[in-house]
Amino acid sequence: MNLIQNTILTSLPANRKKTPSGWISFNAPCCVYNGETADKKKRGGLMTSADGTVSYHCFNCGFKTSYVIGRKLTYKMRQFMSYIGIPEDTIRKLAIEAMREEESDVKYEKKKFVTFKNKTLPKDTHKLDVWLEKYVANDLTEQQWQKIDGLLKYLEGRGIGADWYDFMYSPDKTWDVHQRLLIPFYWRGDVVGFTGRMFEQSDKVKYYTDVQPGYVFNMDAQDWTRKFVIVTEGPFDAMSIDGVSIQGSEISDTQAELIDRLQREVIVVPDTDSAGRKLVDRAIELGWTVSYPVWQETCKDLNEAVVRSEEHTSELQSRLHLVCRLLLEKKKQKSKNKKQKNKNKRKKKKKSKSGSVGMRGLYYEHSNLIRSYTVERYILWYTMRSQSLIYTSRELIDRARRID
Repeated sequence: MNLIQNTILTSLPANRKKTPSGWISFNAPCCVYNGETADKKKRGGLMTSADGTVSYHCFNCGFKTSYVIGRKLTYKMRQFMSYIGIPEDTIRKLAIEAMREEESDVKYEKKKFVTFKNKTLPKDTHKLDVWLEKYVANDLTEQQWQKIDGLLKYLEGRGIGADWYDFMYSPDKTWDVHQRLLIPFYWRGDVVGFTGRMFEQSDKVKYYTDVQPGYVFNMDAQDWTRKFVIVTEGPFDAMSIDGVSIQGSEISDTQAELIDRLQREVIVVPDTDSAGRKLVDRAIELGWTVSYPVWQETCKDLNEAVVRSEEHTSELQSRLHLVCRLLLEKKKQKSKNKKQKNKNKRKKKKKSKSGSVGMRGLYYEHSNLIRSYTVERYILWYTMRSQSLIYTSRELIDRARRID
């Protein structure tokens, strides 16, 4: 433990607790400074490690910052330190200390590759198709049936296909998981965490997330032939457009590094709220492109824009259709596995499924492909249109060709 980490830990509120995943949770002090009401539900989370690293994340207003030994004390970390009551003169001294460590002869080993540790999902977690088979067969307890029914109503209300991702559910009541739709986080094929979205009306925090700081959602599912990547705030936005999600309105250095490693044009599409506008400055600082399309007045994010596009059909949203699509997809997947030994048939099947987006073995329905493609084209068009003042018409044509 170094001086900076020790000072932060000793300055935290007395009323705090440590979660099983290692986070120290307490009432977030940053919310009142970021246009939100004071936190009274311990939505502030601090993670420390033996090498001196400190990471803070507010699950209410989205404020995030971190300190890594051997680097300077960032402006946002100095802000956080002042939020928890560390005097300004002490912060200045710690900033000088951080500069000394950075300039000292001690060489801190830099990680060549970002890695994420495997995580265990909550107790009795199963994929949604397993629960839906029992739901259709009426092979659930009354309480379980009500929860799955409520989960389907939530998906129906958001216009989200049950086969858009490896959605999961668990009846575990720890952290109110039994009231949440579980979205597992993958890194190179392994589960490294999850987020749980509350699907019932509640005054509790919408998302409960358990993953190492710096994770970028949906990296595993990226199409490596594309010349651009669309960065969104929420995971549902990323699923809707086959992009990646930073899970909030703050981009950490680690997340920026991971996204830049894709070596393609980065297009950030923020939400249309105050938090989304804060994301714009950070994106510009990183040299990324920002697309701020004018959606319908009722659309607050990209997911809603995709759902409400002209090609969206009422059948896609019905609960019966959600169940049937997922069970039919599972049946197709089993059939495909049986035919894996036949190389020619496998190639033929791959060609016929031109709608594949590499979403962990599942495929978007054509209706969803059309919707996401339409919104995607609009984002790209709007991005180029907004930059027309700095690009000539010829450059715009060449730019469009590169994007396509």
